[in-house]
Amino acid sequence: MNRVEIKNKAKEMIKGNKWYLWKPLIIIGLVIAVIEGIAFGLDSALGLASKDVVEIFGTKVTVHNSGIISSIVGIVTGFAGSALTIAYAHYVLSFVRGKKEELKDVIEFMKKHWVKAFVVSLLADLFILLGFIVLVIPGIIVSIGLMFYQEVCADDPSKGAMDVIRKSWEITKGHKMDLFVMGLSFIGWAMLASLTFGILYIWLMPYMVVAFTLVYEKLK
Repeated sequence: MNRVEIKNKAKEMIKGNKWYLWKPLIIIGLVIAVIEGIAFGLDSALGLASKDVVEIFGTKVTVHNSGIISSIVGIVTGFAGSALTIAYAHYVLSFVRGKKEELKDVIEFMKKHWVKAFVVSLLADLFILLGFIVLVIPGIIVSIGLMFYQEVCADDPSKGAMDVIRKSWEITKGHKMDLFVMGLSFIGWAMLASLTFGILYIWLMPYMVVAFTLVYEKLK
């Protein structure tokens, strides 16, 4: 795996395509945020949200907790969030393969595969959590081993959840150190992005996403 070659190709591919790569995340993310905000507002207006008073640096602050409407909406948007991650992986895969999708394609993919996306995401998170419970290093190894579960599921949503997990582990077999080093190679950019109050992420997020998608294409 030629890391430099892959990263250079990713830089070339994102030129003029940053908004395209951000669009589904921003638009769908905003819709989810608005829905959650409305639900929280309804809880507050109807008196369904409880309140706690906490002291922060000597100042008493009232904290509004989620009510029943917010809780129900939170569960629904949780499913939507899982579906979005898989649908977005499909969106980026299509992009690196030379085909641009529309926002409606992302929404259609989410509607069609939301159950599978939620189950696979939950299963992957569970395995990663168990890895970190054992020790930090096993947790990192499991995280790397399952880093392509979204792409695998996006490539073939008909696969069973465990088959998706196994396929991701198989793809990364023998390449975990290379993938770890590649992840480390972005740390400097991430630190620089934090110094720009996140502004640099406008460029960095598409760069990283496309680079790792290209790695998946190489290894699968």
